[in-house]
Formats: sequence, structure tokens, C-alpha cells
Amino acid sequence: MNINKMCFRQVVPALLFSLLCASSFSANADIEIRDESLFEAHQRFKTEIINDSFDNIDPPWEAPAEIFNVIKYPAKPGDMYAYLTPPPANKTTKLPAVIWLNGGYGGIGGDDYFWQPKPVDNDQTGATFRDPNMVLMIPSFRGENTNPGRYEMFYGELEDLESAREYLASLPYIDSKRIYVVGHSTGGTRALLASEYSDKFRAIFSLGGIPDLKLRAEGDMIVELPFDRNNEEEFNVRSVYRYIKSIKTPTFYFEGRDYFWNEFNELRAVAMVHDIPLKIYSIKNGDHFNIIVPVSKLIKDKILLDTDTTKESNIRFTNEEIKWINKQVR
Repeated sequence: MNINKMCFRQVVPALLFSLLCASSFSANADIEIRDESLFEAHQRFKTEIINDSFDNIDPPWEAPAEIFNVIKYPAKPGDMYAYLTPPPANKTTKLPAVIWLNGGYGGIGGDDYFWQPKPVDNDQTGATFRDPNMVLMIPSFRGENTNPGRYEMFYGELEDLESAREYLASLPYIDSKRIYVVGHSTGGTRALLASEYSDKFRAIFSLGGIPDLKLRAEGDMIVELPFDRNNEEEFNVRSVYRYIKSIKTPTFYFEGRDYFWNEFNELRAVAMVHDIPLKIYSIKNGDHFNIIVPVSKLIKDKILLDTDTTKESNIRFTNEEIKWINKQVR
């Protein structure tokens, strides 16, 4: 069974319930913030995968050619499937690229999900970034969509994401210095961890990621953990909170207030003390789903204006823009 399809359809009520339960956990869970970088932790610690969280039997379906090509990008375990928007007619222009990390489990799914219109209050397809002025890639990772390897849940997938970035950077029509990551839900957690694992992305945006996997696993999980939950270090090396000091790339987090984890208030304070380029926004009127489209529209506009690669990304979000998001989801 492809759990990713279920997440978008039948499992949404269960996901809503589990997210609400998760957001009610208390803050200050005595989580140690480490000076070791997340990349260094991956060099030191090797995860042991003992369970398959879902069946790895469904390749991605072919999409309409004018919307997506199904491609494979090279990664350490082997070639991985991805959706990629068609190359521009004028290949002499270098375009920015967005890697969209979808939510759910099981990969990039099948049927018509990523190319059919979805409700504006729950569009998890990344469609906002299907724009002629940028390239959109939606990758799958190890153990998904018949890809080689086993699903590792927020671990080896970070290495694959770096491989996806390298693939995009090799394309002649992409500006290798303007590759961005935007992720929602489980994809939002991958995005946050990616900001701690690599400093090669121009900027990273997380919509509704989680601060710490162990806290999340105390609630109902849609899929089984693929590693031994009795090994504390397996959780530690998948914890955004523990490795917050690793962030060197401008990183932005958004979540609707009712789904907002209190731990992100603590992380905001840590980021200020240590001058970490992480900005955290709680959308007063938003939820886990209806913030996706308005936040994505702002992100897209800012990416298109973020052209001076001789300097750090100039992307910032003003108070007025956060108020604008609130008006869109009211």
C-alpha cells in the first residue's frame, strides 16, 4: 500500500487528529542542543533500519508531458524517481529551481495528484511553483516509488536530497546558486533537517515540520518507525531541535497556530541568542493545510526577486506580509 496516497485522501482525518494530539505536548522536553553538526552526526552514527514503514511497490505515474517529466536523478543507493517541469524553450536563461518536498509517506504517489487542481485551502501539490520563470522538482527518495534502498524516515533521505540538488545544479538552464527547498508536513521536517545537513541551498522553507521526532512518536503515527525506538540515538540524529545550531542557510518556518508546536517558541529564542538564520512564524488564523497556498505565493514572489547571488539571500518576511497571510486564511 502506498501510504502517501492515503495521507492525501482517506487518512487526512486521522492525520488531523494525530497532529492536534502532537501539538498539545508540553514544551521544554529537556532536549539537548548539540554543538556537533547534523552532517557530522551522520558521519559518526549509522542508522539501523529494522522495519519497512510501507510497501515500496508503486512507481510514480506518468504526468501530462506539458506539466512534468518523470526523470531519475543519481543518488548513492541508485537512481531515484522525480517529477521535473519541462525545460524552458530558451535554455540560455538561467532559472531558479524549487525542490518541493511533499507530505505524507510513501513517495510521490500515483494517479493525478500532482497535476490536477486542488482546493485552495488544502493544495499539497506544490502547484504554486509551476511557473515559467522557475523550475520545479518533486523528488522521491530511497525506499520510495520502487527506488533502491530502504526508507529511513528523516535520515538517509537528506543525502538523497543533496543528490537531487546536485542533479539540478548540473542542468544547463538552472542557476546552480538559486536552488531552494520548500516542504510541507513530513516534507517540512525534511526541509528543516536539510537546512542543518547542508549549506548549499539558497534558502529553505518549512510549512508545518516538527521540532523533534521522539515527541511526535509519542502520538499516533500513521506508519511504523523503521528503526529501533529503544535506541535513543536513532531519535537524536533525526531531531531538528538538537541540531538547530547547524543551520547556516536562511531558513523560514510557518505553521497555523492550532498546530504550532510550543518547542518552536524555544527554538526562536535559541536562534536569536546564537544568531542562527532561522525565522519562525505562527499564523494566527491558519491551520496545517490552508496556509500552504498563500505562504507559497509569497515564497515564489521572493524567490523571483532574489537574484543577487554575490550576497546572502535577501528574502525576508515583514509583519505586513504575515498579516496578509492571515487575511487569506481567515
